[in-house]
Formats: sequence, structure tokens, C-alpha cells
Amino acid sequence: MGAESVKVIKVVRSSSTSRVDSGAAPLADNIAEIREKAREFLLSALQMLAPEAQGIGVDVVIGEKTTQYVVSCPKEAIGRVIGQRGATIMSLRQVLGAIMGAAGARAVIEIPYYPADK
Repeated sequence: MGAESVKVIKVVRSSSTSRVDSGAAPLADNIAEIREKAREFLLSALQMLAPEAQGIGVDVVIGEKTTQYVVSCPKEAIGRVIGQRGATIMSLRQVLGAIMGAAGARAVIEIPYYPADK
């Protein structure tokens, strides 16, 4: 697995309500490191699912408490990424959600949409 370029987009939204009163878990002190390790885990898993596919990547969009992992992959590999009835992507979402949940954040995995050819 070669060195991939990572595009990090930081999006911070302020809200009028205070998060302190919500009872939500506080963010871990090393949240940036945890986000990067989660991205590396997701990229590694995707590359193992479709080793023949070139151009698989994961971009990160950082929100206040939510991190979006935007997957880019070729159309030929999307079936392996999604899995039968979505089982593979749902499992990856669950694992990433558990990793980020332990750090007090949310994780969302977005995959590309390719309309069916007619």
C-alpha cells in the first residue's frame, strides 16, 4: 500500500445551544490522532476488499462532533465495498462508529453513487 494523499476539510458549525448541558461524552484529547487512525483503518479495509482496484481513497470532513469519511472508489469496485445487501459497508460503519464513539465523536461513511446503466 503506497502513500496516499489525504484531503482534510475542516467544517465547524457553531450552535446557539450549549453542548455542556446535553450530557454528551466529551471529545478525547487526542481526537485528531484517533480520526487519522480510523481513516487509515477504513482505507486499509477497503483496499483489502478490492485489491485489484486502483484509486480507492478516503477523504475526511471534520465537523464539531461528527467526522465524515468520504470514500472514493472506481465503479468496478463499488459492489465489493457495499457487499451483499449492504452488509459490508454496514459492518464498516458499525466498527468505525464504535471506534469514534469511544472517543466521544460520531463517524459517518459516505460512498459514491453510480446510477445503473440503461
